[in-house]
Amino acid sequence: MTQLKDLVDCAIVGSGSDFIVVQKGKKRLLIELQSFKIQELKSATTPYGSQID
Repeated sequence: MTQLKDLVDCAIVGSGSDFIVVQKGKKRLLIELQSFKIQELKSATTPYGSQID
């Protein structure tokens, strides 16, 4: 099973309403998203409210 860290430096090569296809080297991965939310964060805070130093 692929872990989130394996997606670092991947390129998005396709997408749809509920999926993303990424490629890293010769390997392509389909990421299915049943429910997700994208929220822009302020550059100086984390999602948990603490400051980034």
